Amino acid sequence: MSGEVYLLWLLSLLQTLSAFGADLTSEACREMGFSSNLLCSSCDLLGEFSLSQIQPVCRQCCQQEAQLEARKLYPGAILEVCG
Repeated sequence: MSGEVYLLWLLSLLQTLSAFGADLTSEACREMGFSSNLLCSSCDLLGEFSLSQIQPVCRQCCQQEAQLEARKLYPGAILEVCG
């Protein structure tokens, strides 16, 4: 599928899903290119890039910042022992 055809297909799919108010699974969101750690505040920025059509679906795939904070993981830690 060429890039333009794929984009048109994706936009059509997104509009259909949002029209039916379908709840999207994390797998469905991932397949559409949305990250599992997508913040809802990022969805607000889509209009700046002429991507307002996908904003309703973005909202179905995003996490509120408070939800993300509750399960924040850190890549590592340093334990210092003072003797």
